[in-house]
Amino acid sequence: MIWVGKLGSSSIAGVGIVSIFIMLVLSVDMGLILGARAMIARYVGAGDLQGANNAAGQAIVLGAVWGTVMTAIGVFMAEPILGLFGVKAEVIAEGTAYMRVMFAGWVSLEVLVAGLYAVQSSGDTLKPMIIEVVIRAVHVTVCPFFVLGWWVFPRLGVSGAALSNVISQSLGAVIVLSLLFSGRTLLRLAQRDFRPVPNIIWRILKVGIPSLVMNLQKSLGDLVLMRIIVPFGT
Repeated sequence: MIWVGKLGSSSIAGVGIVSIFIMLVLSVDMGLILGARAMIARYVGAGDLQGANNAAGQAIVLGAVWGTVMTAIGVFMAEPILGLFGVKAEVIAEGTAYMRVMFAGWVSLEVLVAGLYAVQSSGDTLKPMIIEVVIRAVHVTVCPFFVLGWWVFPRLGVSGAALSNVISQSLGAVIVLSLLFSGRTLLRLAQRDFRPVPNIIWRILKVGIPSLVMNLQKSLGDLVLMRIIVPFGT
């Protein structure tokens, strides 16, 4: 936001509205992830590591599927979604540019979140913290280069802010997957863990949906509040 702020009020407004929509999408993610976390922790506590691996694999599959759906919505429906808020054309343009790039890389975020929480649920909170620190460091370092066009980089504006986010979360997704496949944590995933298992997926959803509904209430409230604020100006 510091770097986007240098682009003007329309850029801040566009990114701000998209950020609230992103929180709405993430509230769904957290509901799904809570179900997976509960299952992974239960399997680990029972000493069933293969069950924990299966649950982690299914969580990543769920995240990737949901991410693919949101990529399609975010890329192709960005402008109509922002138009619902009644903001000015320049705010829609800035928000659309930001939203399309963010959601073009949404699958990587879903894999990153599912992977990090899977490792956490197995009892290891240190490695996810280190991964988060690394990707945040990358994010805040490259962001101004893409936003403002520093050095040899093109000035991409709000699209650059989104691109720096996508780059960092894609890096994090690769790191966490390599961690899970290598066995450098309690979990060790194999290809078979990513084959859809309806029973496990249903159990994840059964535990996660109530949390999903709770999270949606707050995010929907923020969207309504934004719609009320919009008439006061950019």
